[in-house]
Amino acid sequence: MILSSASILLLGQTCVTDIRETPTFTIGQPSVACMSRQSPASPAEKAFLAVPSAESARASLKHITSRPHVAGTPGDHAMAEFVRDSIRAAGIPAEIDPHRVLLSYPLNRSLDLVDEEGKVLLRAPLSEDILPDDPTSDTWWRNHTFNAYSPSGEVTAPVVYANYGFPEDFDALQASGVSVEGAIVLMRYGKCFRGLKARNAEARGAVAALIYSDPAEDGFGQGSVYPEGPWRPPSSVQRGSIQFISLCPGDPSRAYLPAGASEELCGYTQSELIPTIPVLPLSYADAAPLLRSLGGPEAPAPFRGALNLTYRLGPSAGGVRARLAVRNRFEKGPVWNVIATLRGTLPEAEDQPILLGNHRDAWVYGAADPNSGTSQMLEVAKGLGALLKRG
Repeated sequence: MILSSASILLLGQTCVTDIRETPTFTIGQPSVACMSRQSPASPAEKAFLAVPSAESARASLKHITSRPHVAGTPGDHAMAEFVRDSIRAAGIPAEIDPHRVLLSYPLNRSLDLVDEEGKVLLRAPLSEDILPDDPTSDTWWRNHTFNAYSPSGEVTAPVVYANYGFPEDFDALQASGVSVEGAIVLMRYGKCFRGLKARNAEARGAVAALIYSDPAEDGFGQGSVYPEGPWRPPSSVQRGSIQFISLCPGDPSRAYLPAGASEELCGYTQSELIPTIPVLPLSYADAAPLLRSLGGPEAPAPFRGALNLTYRLGPSAGGVRARLAVRNRFEKGPVWNVIATLRGTLPEAEDQPILLGNHRDAWVYGAADPNSGTSQMLEVAKGLGALLKRG
């Protein structure tokens, strides 16, 4: 998600007679209690549950993911219309609510390993493979992997490896005598939000950040990779925003809420909510040569992933450096929220709304994130619409 092109159901409170305390359970070992009812379903529950179906959800998901729908693009607008029309077809009023926000798109990027004279030793492909059995893999976006809100920039510097990019990971580098100042920091995805990784690297004096998907997290370290299995293949790249949303969510160019109001949103300006250093995501196929180029101390066990190499902290050995170029464009553009509202029947309904939402835009097709949720939300809308028609 660049900024949320969201689909939202606002549910006013109604009289629900069958609310129960949720049984506790352990993930991986669910108790029988959490999978069984304590009393028969109410007539309203039965009517609601009779509507959603796997076939309907599958059809919605297939349509939504039939084309890329990055925030602010025509594909995103088309999916906003589909979601609105689907909710209306369920009998619930729904409208598109457009907003203009700061958006970020990729232009081009490159990553080389160079020697002391600047001679290119290795150029990273920075491209996701086309899979013969998957026509959706042949898309413009496979050659335009990026982290949204990364500034453009070109740097040549030694590389150091900072594990997940936690503050304590940078502390471990310092304790090992490895300086981040003036370096390109390579970190792996996982454990914390990518924007925090970029912010932590910037705060320690890095001139750029690279974030890669180690197969220990979601690749062959977990099982068979796509298309033989569900896990990330070698050239796959996790895209995503690196906005500092832990400081302030929403449009980073807007300091007030709502637009034009005097009330401060969170007291930060745009320059404080996005990195000042270039940031680029990598596949583990592209990250492996960087990791192999590192000298310095051997990484401690918590820093090691699943690649068949010796993980080291850096910096790069033998005068080898990385040369990174990132070009992204920023523009004010539209996003389209879909708002549907069901009015409640209780007196306090207006003051106690129930919000059900899901961001709809995706970095490419979005079959898992976020549109598995979108398809389920549409099934909920259909069930609620059936109850609305019953009165």
